[in-house]
Amino acid sequence: MPSAWICGVLLTLVACGGHATTPRNASSGDTAWKDDPVATEAFATRAPFVAPGEQMTYRLSLHGLLMASFVIVVGDVDEVAGHPVVVVQSGVHSSQLVSLVHEVNDHFTSWIDTATSRSVVFRSEELASADDQQVEVSESTLVDVSSGTFPVRVSRPDLGDVDEEQHVGDAPLFDMNSFLMVLRTWDPPEGTTATADIVRSRYVWRTQVTLAGYEDVVTELGTLPAVHLEGVSRRVRRDGTLDPGVAARPYSLWISDDADRVPLVMVAHTDYGDVKMEIVEYRPGSVPRLGS
Repeated sequence: MPSAWICGVLLTLVACGGHATTPRNASSGDTAWKDDPVATEAFATRAPFVAPGEQMTYRLSLHGLLMASFVIVVGDVDEVAGHPVVVVQSGVHSSQLVSLVHEVNDHFTSWIDTATSRSVVFRSEELASADDQQVEVSESTLVDVSSGTFPVRVSRPDLGDVDEEQHVGDAPLFDMNSFLMVLRTWDPPEGTTATADIVRSRYVWRTQVTLAGYEDVVTELGTLPAVHLEGVSRRVRRDGTLDPGVAARPYSLWISDDADRVPLVMVAHTDYGDVKMEIVEYRPGSVPRLGS
């Protein structure tokens, strides 16, 4: 159903519910999961490359049909749990046509450390799944994972609050918004593969991302030079192991290779076909970037 298709694109790096897909070759390189160890220290600790007031707007389509809009907004600098943070919010809103079948209106909020780009708190508000129409609020507190775990509180109108504990490994930990911001400045040698754990809703997804090369990309903003990334993500169980019952989610991402380093296009490869997220508007921030 359409809601599952829309969820599929929000791999945005880590996929949500919806139909599983088998790893396959993308247009430029094999995105199959690599069992060999890959770098886990490839993401530098630095201020996030964001500017308060910055906004990016995308359209999501499947087979040329407009499915939804996706918006990323950078908010103000604040303080959470004693950490200076910048607030980054994103949301997906189903198109008028899709809303006739089922309306999707999901929101994701990240409080990102202004010195390290690591997530302090991540909150999602969305439908539980394509088959479960309850709105589920998940909040992960990521500020301290020294014990190898972090708490996740899941709240639903029908079940109340449920507290869970997520085990993590050695890979750096981000959420879906903070990782996308980190990738804006990721510039290793071509062919480099790195691993990170990404919080998406109530789950963690382990993603392997490879810098595949450089190429021009045609967008509504013009033809722009871009960094091409190829990735694949797998869901992590609560005990920290990979979930063998959930297939990997491959994706492709292009980020502008210029001073703004704006995510331009993402393609989530699903059993329904390729779900494409393309930028349609970019507004620079009102103040200089934190990570510039």
